[in-house]
Amino acid sequence: MKILFVHPNSYLAHGIPSGIAVLSAILKQAGFQVDLFDFTFVKTREDYQQKEAINSFLPTAYSMEDLVANDAVQQLNEAFEEKLLKFKPDLIAVSTMTGYFDTVLELFEKVKLPCKVIVGGVHATLCPQDALSFDVIDFVCVGEGNEMLLELCNCLKQGKDYSNIQNIGFKKNGKIYLNSNRPFINLDGLSAPDWSLFDERHLFTPFVGKIYRGSFYTMSRGCPQKCTYCVNPALKQALEDCGKYFRFQSPATTVNHLSFLKKKYGINWIRFTDDSIMLLSTGYLEELANGLKPLNIQFGCSIRPETVTAKKVELLQSMGCVTASVGVESGNEELRKKVLNRLGTNEQIERAISLLKEAGIRVSTFNMIGLPGETRENVFQTIDLNKKLKVDAVNVYIIYPYPGTDISRKYGIKLRDNNGKIRPVSQASSFGLSKMAPAEVEELLTIFKRSFEIKIQC
Repeated sequence: MKILFVHPNSYLAHGIPSGIAVLSAILKQAGFQVDLFDFTFVKTREDYQQKEAINSFLPTAYSMEDLVANDAVQQLNEAFEEKLLKFKPDLIAVSTMTGYFDTVLELFEKVKLPCKVIVGGVHATLCPQDALSFDVIDFVCVGEGNEMLLELCNCLKQGKDYSNIQNIGFKKNGKIYLNSNRPFINLDGLSAPDWSLFDERHLFTPFVGKIYRGSFYTMSRGCPQKCTYCVNPALKQALEDCGKYFRFQSPATTVNHLSFLKKKYGINWIRFTDDSIMLLSTGYLEELANGLKPLNIQFGCSIRPETVTAKKVELLQSMGCVTASVGVESGNEELRKKVLNRLGTNEQIERAISLLKEAGIRVSTFNMIGLPGETRENVFQTIDLNKKLKVDAVNVYIIYPYPGTDISRKYGIKLRDNNGKIRPVSQASSFGLSKMAPAEVEELLTIFKRSFEIKIQC
């Protein structure tokens, strides 16, 4: 039996998604044939004509644009049809967030699908009824798919009934059925992710003028925090009968996996995608440091400023951390606390970034504008705080009220507009959550970005 994974993504937004890579490893070990249709390197005419660089990096010996220079220009649906004809899948498996769900639908509705389709990921978990309401979708995975997908593939291969599989949603006689959830898996039982499924250009990692090999890796699942703009609290509630939501694998498992990836792919770089690496205890980080040091792998990570301690910074630096992304979100403490439920103070942010910079770790920040109740003055408070912090790079976004988040519920945000479409992330300002007009929010986004010269990529 053949399973085709689909990875919806922006052009050249490279990096291997852990979810698909782990699922591929599981299916291959069970004897299934697996392939991938990846949006990342499908160069459409729109992408070809785009003049603006995708990211800002210090000059390197070659760039991602060099690596794709000779790629043929094609239509997404034509490339997909070509993959379907060549691979002839028995099941198509898609993992997608809300922002890409309609893009996937549009693609599937343009071609003649030769088999059933299952959709997993955040959108399927939080909005299973919406996902199953479309004819091209046959199944959804609610929650983790590690055991569910293998079970479904075995049932389809053997022609057996799949209606009792946990974590699955399906349609029968025009009615939608959502089965019960299964307990969360033990992360230490997972094999190393299968990176061989992906185009090797995903491993291209420029940093401070040099080129490294590596991609994303995740040690934990879930998050214990309750940020109002994040889907984690909604996921925790939807999966409350599955066990402890925030959990992490042992340091030994991480070291074993990274040792395997280093040996097979020659990696010397990793981006840990965990929500905040310093949520892990000092003892855990000490054990992790002892295992990672001999591998000589540099890495980046995300950090909540209120979790930073001098000891944890020392441990991160000793095991190879060279860059960290710190969540500032807003320069106004009242908005940060009352609107976003981020409890860290400006003083804590300054202290955290100071400790990181003193350890030689390059720092970038995450920021949001267009917050509920935010004014133009508040946006400049965020700009001013970042200038005061003297960070190496800034990332700024207009807040998007994802389905299931507290902000989405509080402000009565509907999943779909009057035309039945999900508003893309690029139209986040149109929700009108702040005290500013959408056009002003867009203007401030441009001002924010131009206020900082990005000298290096973190």
